[in-house]
Amino acid sequence: SEDEDETYNPPVESRADRLGKQAWDLYLDENYDDAIYKINQALNFDDRHTENWNKKAIILEGLKMYATSENCYNKSLELSKRNMVYDNKARMLFRWAHKLLEESKDIPDGSNKLEEAKQKCIKAMKALPGENSEEDINQYLRLWDSINFYIGYERKFKRNIETLKKYDKSELFTITGINYYKNDVQFNPGLPLKLVKEPDNEFDKDAIAVYVEDKKIGYVANSDYTKYKLTSSASELQNKIPDTAKGSYLFYLERYVEIQFPIGRIIK
Repeated sequence: SEDEDETYNPPVESRADRLGKQAWDLYLDENYDDAIYKINQALNFDDRHTENWNKKAIILEGLKMYATSENCYNKSLELSKRNMVYDNKARMLFRWAHKLLEESKDIPDGSNKLEEAKQKCIKAMKALPGENSEEDINQYLRLWDSINFYIGYERKFKRNIETLKKYDKSELFTITGINYYKNDVQFNPGLPLKLVKEPDNEFDKDAIAVYVEDKKIGYVANSDYTKYKLTSSASELQNKIPDTAKGSYLFYLERYVEIQFPIGRIIK
């Protein structure tokens, strides 16, 4: 028949297709700069090539250029709403949110980074194409929980700092050596403490021991390395408290590994 005599002609590969494939090979070799150059050439030939916009987005993600990557995913989706591209966009936003979360830990105040991470995580989950997604929604929910945990963590740290600022420095001290004096003491806020000077201490004549009832739990920190900056050292307290003084446990001031200090207050 006439239909049987017809010869099948596969679609002709365009120059944009070829350049897109070359760009992808460069990306797989982690040659991101050359990959971007090639994919831009491809899009110059055909700026409505949805797959090349998707490839450009992935390459930009490899360069950690997340905002520009997101724009390219959006362009690809404007041209063709494909589930694969929605998944790719969600995955990029997930990685962006995770990067912001980690960056928040390396700066003095990570609150803004965490709020930004939260917004990216929301966008990532909204980008997922529902039941058609091949992504594991649970990993997105775990990231969401982690971000909210660290937002609460930062807020607690800020509240504790504001509490310390309400007191005069001469009222506050850092307790060191708690891990050495292994006791079964529960360090709850308000726990009564007793400070006892040890003028005969062979290591430090300004030493001030800290007790809970009759149990020694540590010492008042006496160096800039062992005390928090808003608290007084044992040497600074020598002429400000009697040989035995009352105190109260405030809280454990913590912000990652850089700040980990049990804080007490002198009761005058």
